[in-house]
Amino acid sequence: MNETKNKNDEFLYSIWNFFAASLSEKTRKNYYNVIKAYIKITGHSPLELTESDTEKYFNDLTEKIQSKRLSYSTALMRMSVMRTLCEYIRVRENNAGRNYINYFKDYILPDEDKIITTDKLPCEDDISTILDLSSKAGDDMAYMIFSLVLKCGLTSGEICSMMTNFILYDSNECLCIHFPEKKRISRIIKLPDDVSQMLLTYLEIHKIADGHIFFNKRGTVLKIRDAERLLKKYISQAKKSNNDFPDFTMQDMRHCAFKYMLSGGASEDDVAKYGGITTKWMHRYRQVVNDSAKLYAADYSTISIKPAVYKNLS
Repeated sequence: MNETKNKNDEFLYSIWNFFAASLSEKTRKNYYNVIKAYIKITGHSPLELTESDTEKYFNDLTEKIQSKRLSYSTALMRMSVMRTLCEYIRVRENNAGRNYINYFKDYILPDEDKIITTDKLPCEDDISTILDLSSKAGDDMAYMIFSLVLKCGLTSGEICSMMTNFILYDSNECLCIHFPEKKRISRIIKLPDDVSQMLLTYLEIHKIADGHIFFNKRGTVLKIRDAERLLKKYISQAKKSNNDFPDFTMQDMRHCAFKYMLSGGASEDDVAKYGGITTKWMHRYRQVVNDSAKLYAADYSTISIKPAVYKNLS
């Protein structure tokens, strides 16, 4: 408690006073209220910024938008304040020879009013190319992660946080993932058969019996930015043989997962619950489903993942 108090005092007297000096009185007051709210939510000063606190604050804003307790424009303003303040702290700390990372630079609020259309998402050929490249490279972690995003609509954060104790069987012996309670809500999702078999094989091959499931090259737990870099790596490889190969993100692939589920006949409510989002945001997918529904059979998800990556592994 005393250490936290000292950090808060250090922030107020050595950072805030200098940062606020150039702000107008009204802007200074608005910024200060945003920072106070951040400290209340995370329990830490911005001087102690961690990725975990950044995600906690980001999720708090997102939940408030979805429950209509906060306007989208106000949330954008608050993220901008924290991003600007933490960049100021980063420059100041780095110049003093101290390490500080502005994690807010990597967190962008999704546009709640954006209507997703087919031209904004990777097509199945693009997805197949990425899966094939990772499979041929023997990169089973990348293949597993891409499959979880494409088939189950998991976020990069959910994948990075996955632990073996999240995995369980239901009464029908179907493999499920139990995501721990967050904002007083927990959810259990059933894994499709193809992804279930791949995940079990992955755990067996890598002898993962407990703890986190995915790690970076340094042997530490995979971070969100690591997952994005993994995708960018294979997109860059694809561009070497096809200059017109599109750029897309893990979030774009997650959008594809929901498209496949909706196109296969799942209700918006079921998909929203499965994906851990609110039905309020599901309208974004209606156009893309209307554009492409005629191409798919009436299965829950209309994309199949082949476990080819494990062919040459022992």
